[in-house]
Amino acid sequence: MTLFLFDPWLIAVTMMAVLLLASWAARMLPVVGGEPAGFPLVYARRTAFPRQSDPDAPGRPRPRAPSTRPAAE
Repeated sequence: MTLFLFDPWLIAVTMMAVLLLASWAARMLPVVGGEPAGFPLVYARRTAFPRQSDPDAPGRPRPRAPSTRPAAE
């Protein structure tokens, strides 16, 4: 019986199982910021290219280019 208590492979496998369970439990905890846990959908919500802003008016988005059609009256 005491032979199994000091087996290095058994200790290593047990520690890996404990670490995996602890990391799984930590990921299941709610996030403090209010956003649900999980990272794949967070990347999908972000835009690929940030909007450029006008250097003369920081904080406001740059206006669109004028169109070729005449203005509506």
